[in-house]
Amino acid sequence: MPLPLETSLTYFRSDVPAGQSGAWVVEKVVIPERDYDSATDPRPDCFKLRPGLYTCLRHGSTQFMTDLYDEWWTQRSAIQQALSRGGDVLITGLGLALVAEAILREPGSSVSRVTIIEKSADVIRLVAPYLEERHPGKVEVIEADAFVWKPTAGCHFTVGWHDIWPDPHSEQVTQEIAQLREHYRPWCDWQGSWPEDYLEACGGESVAARS
Repeated sequence: MPLPLETSLTYFRSDVPAGQSGAWVVEKVVIPERDYDSATDPRPDCFKLRPGLYTCLRHGSTQFMTDLYDEWWTQRSAIQQALSRGGDVLITGLGLALVAEAILREPGSSVSRVTIIEKSADVIRLVAPYLEERHPGKVEVIEADAFVWKPTAGCHFTVGWHDIWPDPHSEQVTQEIAQLREHYRPWCDWQGSWPEDYLEACGGESVAARS
């Protein structure tokens, strides 16, 4: 039975510094105030306009991740499962490390360690030093292909969270989620993915990916 999502979890914005490595860029983006009536916006509340300064990770012109409110909202199941289960957590896809940081920054968190599998050395160079400095001894970032990497003997994770896609609507996502679930099934008690939670939040309708 799925655990209820905690409404007390606190949204936060990323402090990963701006930078560039290869074609990968972390940049700060301002969403300005404008004439906007949220009551007339038909989208679910989490997708509605919230002006402010945000952080974006992109590869060339393709946006892979932001710290917009909907990005945090559609990953709450991973955060809640990790906080409820504790122990060691596995995440495929580093991105801006929102889920890892949300898990580790929570007061009284019983998560002992977060292992993150990231294919891009450039993303690791941009984001991992920040995360490791904030949470020393609690994070291991491994440069590897999530579809190939296997944990060492005796390794076990209470939670496995998969978030390697910039677009939850792309044709290969469903198949790749199934592949990752099957690949990590022997090592994970519970698994989830961002595309599934994103599509559930928007009722299965097309909402601009990664806002």
